[in-house]
Formats: sequence, C-alpha cells, structure tokens
Amino acid sequence: MSSFKEKLKFLKADLKVWNRNVFGCLQTSQRQILKEIENLDTKDDNEDLEEHDRLKRMELLSQLRLVDSKMDSLSRQKARANWCKFGDMNSKFYHTTIRWRRLKNEVKGVEVGGQWCEEPEVVRREAKSLFEKRFTATQDFGVNLGSVEFKCLPQEISKSMVTSFTEEEVKEAVWQCEGTKSPGLDGFNFTFTRNCWDYLKNDIMEALHLFHEIEVIPKGCNASFIGSTGIT
Repeated sequence: MSSFKEKLKFLKADLKVWNRNVFGCLQTSQRQILKEIENLDTKDDNEDLEEHDRLKRMELLSQLRLVDSKMDSLSRQKARANWCKFGDMNSKFYHTTIRWRRLKNEVKGVEVGGQWCEEPEVVRREAKSLFEKRFTATQDFGVNLGSVEFKCLPQEISKSMVTSFTEEEVKEAVWQCEGTKSPGLDGFNFTFTRNCWDYLKNDIMEALHLFHEIEVIPKGCNASFIGSTGIT
C-alpha cells in the first residue's frame, strides 16, 4: 500500500509536467488571444478586414471560449481543494456562528441555595459537582434486556464478510461512487480510477490483499489516500 501511495505521488508530479507542456498557462493564453482579437478589432475600425482575418477572428473567439471554460473548471477545482483544506475557518459566516454559539452556551452564573451567584469559583465548583453526579457509574446500570433475541447473520454471510476482496467487488464499489468528488487534495477522483482501472487494478488489489492479511494500514496511507484512490 505504501508503494502504491508513492506511485501516485510520482504520477501527480508527472501530470503537472504534462499539463504544463500540453496546456501551458491558461492566463497567458487568454491574454494572448485577447490581444490578437483587440488588434483585429482595431484593424477593422480603420479598414475592412479581409476574409482570412475574419476567419482568424472567429477561430480566436472559439479558442477564447475554450480557454474560459478551462479556467472556470480550474477555479471550481481550486475552490473545492481550498474548502477541503481550510473548510469554513476563513469565512465570516464561520466566525459569526462560533461567536453566537459561545454567547448561547456561556454560563454566566448558577443558583446556589436559592441565591443567584456569578462568582467564577462557585460556578466552576457547581458545574463540576453536577457532571460528577450525572456521569458517575453505579453498580446497577438499570439495563435489563430480558428475553430479547438479537438478529444474527447466517453463517455463510458471516464468513463472506471476512473473506478476501475480489476484483469484481472492488470494481463494483468504485463504479458506485460519485466520479467528480475527491475527498483528498491529491486530485485523484473516482473518474480517474475508473478511466485508468486497467493500469491501477493490480496495485489496488495487491494493496487490499495485503491489508486483508496483516489487518493494518501502513503509516502514511491515511483515509484520504484510501478514499481518493478508490480502494475503500
């Protein structure tokens, strides 16, 4: 499983290089296209554009729409990644909600012997005493199930729950997951796993079989990595 994690880490680095070589910088491409369109528009204001210039302008507009679409998609992905990383911690709504909950849950005082008291030491002592009375264990838990019979799984189903994973089971689980959602920040969602299943399935199955044998997830292979690579 650790080896599989390292492979994905190296793959991420290669994908960044491939993206830079194939798509380049979207902002730079957008500026270049807009500049060319502006030059053609200026030329059109001064004189009539020739046919090849008009065709070139139409092609540039088509390229601009494509670049804008890619930038919108990238912005959505970055927004999702930022939310996964920071959550609502940097939003005004988050801090307003926290402040309201603190005010709502604040204990300003307690009633002791029929008298209202706001002395901090007394409030702490009474709160401690209240929780000790409420949560102190007793010999009699007061639970009596009587003759309640609990439902049990048939023996064959119980055995199937501890048998080794099959490729069909793992593939069915991956295909049932939403493909565009990525629980981690590595960018590998279930659409990637499904499209590259023929390349990934051997590593995924090997990692799962090892987990079934040792019943331990190696350090560094956390839940985010497992979920995002589709081997849950």
